[in-house]
Amino acid sequence: MKILALCVRSIYLWAIGVAVGAILACDVLSAPVILNAYQYLPSLGITSYDSGILLGKVYVRFNYMFNGLAILILIYELLMFNLSSKKSLFSLGMGILSVILIFLFTLYYTPAITNIQQEGAAFTGTEEFENISTQSEIVLNILFVTLSILFISRMMSTESLPITKTTRQRKK
Repeated sequence: MKILALCVRSIYLWAIGVAVGAILACDVLSAPVILNAYQYLPSLGITSYDSGILLGKVYVRFNYMFNGLAILILIYELLMFNLSSKKSLFSLGMGILSVILIFLFTLYYTPAITNIQQEGAAFTGTEEFENISTQSEIVLNILFVTLSILFISRMMSTESLPITKTTRQRKK
């Protein structure tokens, strides 16, 4: 049973680590390259609008992983809080904040941005689009921080899912 608890904890930490890495890869590494693709490949004739459409497709796929992670965080953190002898409001709070930010990004900002993009290139130059785009970046950056803190706090905690202890008595 102890091995099962360690496996669950390891999978949980791995999933958070993957999400932190995915945010880093998408937001810091991929987005600037995709959004400036016309500078790197001017012969393709790709516009800023086309680059935004491509990046939007990346984030839509990214959101599937995020939504699954949100459910995993919610289940794991609530179980840990309810079953643990050392109740950590900090980890529970970071987990809930991360879930809220994930759903804010995946269920509000991504659909709002893709809906504006579907209206055409002229609409992506508006102040409304710029505001939504900037806000989504801020949410993603805050999510990066909260997931990183959650990962570190769970790595530092010695407790995994509680296990019932059985005592073995030796026969004399």
